Amino acid sequence: MKQADHIKLLMEETGCEEPQAELALNLSDNNLEKALSTISFLLKVIKIFKIKLIFLKENMYGLVQIAINMKTSETLRFSTAFSQNPAIYEISENIDWFSFEKAIFSARIETGSLEKYTQNIEENFKLYLQQAIKEIIFVSSDEISDIIKAFFSPSDIDIKILEEELNLTQFKKFPDNNLKSNCISLTGYDIGFVKLEAQILEDTNGKHIKKIQEGETVFSLITDKRDISHYLVHLIGGKENGIISPIPATVQKVCYKNEIYEVHLYYAPSITGLAKVQKDSKLKVLEEKQLWWEKILPW
Repeated sequence: MKQADHIKLLMEETGCEEPQAELALNLSDNNLEKALSTISFLLKVIKIFKIKLIFLKENMYGLVQIAINMKTSETLRFSTAFSQNPAIYEISENIDWFSFEKAIFSARIETGSLEKYTQNIEENFKLYLQQAIKEIIFVSSDEISDIIKAFFSPSDIDIKILEEELNLTQFKKFPDNNLKSNCISLTGYDIGFVKLEAQILEDTNGKHIKKIQEGETVFSLITDKRDISHYLVHLIGGKENGIISPIPATVQKVCYKNEIYEVHLYYAPSITGLAKVQKDSKLKVLEEKQLWWEKILPW
């Protein structure tokens, strides 16, 4: 295989740019396998900080996760949950970043959750952190700890941080275990399934509800008002420019109760929906079956 083909393959497999692919090949004596390992190291520009907090005098616990692009100092992801339930502190920081983030947003709707407190401080916390990070040459766990303590001062906080480095490819794809399992147990803390309230779009030229079958794909809007729904809508691609947009969803089950059809929908692992449909409705259906979530989700 020619070097040009090697470069093209490296770019396709890792998402790197041409100069990076050329450098990796030169450092590896044009050995493709070694070049793949080299490029993975060169592209480790994402730092994940998985953080657990104990507010020693307030009987409060917190989970925070921050993902930072070290080349640009851009905060790629930021999620928080605060609760009076000590069980959230038992969630392991050794799990992958995607599972930790799911656990955070599950904690926001569990018993003891300080949902209003979380909502009220989250935006200011994020802005404070972003500004502080831009002023730091090299972001480390110690620096993140200092930023958090300064933000919550004068509260006395015990902070535990696990720092992890990822390349762009690792960050953009789902961890394998999340694709294989519909629920995740995190050190005895099972986040289970999240079922969202939803609405299926109607279409005068669509398919009658009586003819809708399991496995078909319909277009839906997530109408759930809970705090976690905002995160999940963003995760599965249901919001564009701040506007809620239709999401394709697979029909899992259709039930008829009290003159109303209940349609159970599947969005992604651990995320389902429930929509109620009038008995004479015609629904908007995606005729061509496809793995829609592979196109919607950005990793």
